[in-house]
Amino acid sequence: MRLWLVVVCGVLVGCAGTQERRGQAEGYRLDSASAGCRQSPTACAAATGKEAVTPGMKAAKVVATAAAVAAEVLRLFEEQRGPLEKALEECADLARSKVLLEQFSGRVPTAEQCRAEVERDAKGRPVTLAMKLGTEMHKVALECAQPKLAKLRPGGFSLEPRYLYDPTTGKWSLTSREKEQSLLTDGPLSELKSSLVPDIVIHTGDPRRALTAYDFKFPCADITRIVPWTDYPPGPPHFGRTQEKAYLKELELTASPVRIQPRLGVIR
Repeated sequence: MRLWLVVVCGVLVGCAGTQERRGQAEGYRLDSASAGCRQSPTACAAATGKEAVTPGMKAAKVVATAAAVAAEVLRLFEEQRGPLEKALEECADLARSKVLLEQFSGRVPTAEQCRAEVERDAKGRPVTLAMKLGTEMHKVALECAQPKLAKLRPGGFSLEPRYLYDPTTGKWSLTSREKEQSLLTDGPLSELKSSLVPDIVIHTGDPRRALTAYDFKFPCADITRIVPWTDYPPGPPHFGRTQEKAYLKELELTASPVRIQPRLGVIR
């Protein structure tokens, strides 16, 4: 991922009015940028992109290298990773307990029950109990995660963003909620199958500049079984990759994606 940070006077570092103060500003510019990013990832996103010069401040133009900025953004995320992942583990545990309590009086369904078809979706495809429970657990987990992430990383995450592939350009782009809803109701299955929808994307403040992704995984019967990454079928645009490999490559993640599973926690 290519990231450029422009440190603008009055936003991430203080203005230096003398040569001595300019020298001081030079020394703490990355620390100041770090503080700004920690408080609001959107500040990092706003400062990412082309070079900028504040009008009237010819000498106040500080541009960090792409490698230095990428390392700094990742370092700040690593500081947050522990509390963030603990929050997601709590949400996964809550989701399983809540849904099983409502659907099975807290009991764990059998393998046979999990495989049984319980309904059909809007496109007429069969839905098993395992699929139905998984969908409901995902909903509860994401509802739980939203306020926790908003507190831990305001402006620096997205829930279930959908990335679509354009075969004419070979590029991936973030789709709007309106376009997503249109695809879900009337769109071709091929376009939906080729899209990427991580449960949670951690980013710089811009979902197109992703750092890592998290997926909740909910086994139906055997809580001790580690749920693998989903395999995509052979063919473009994923060419038989797993979710993990597709997220990592197509979203240009800085850190490898992670699974969160109830009772087992973080699985890398």
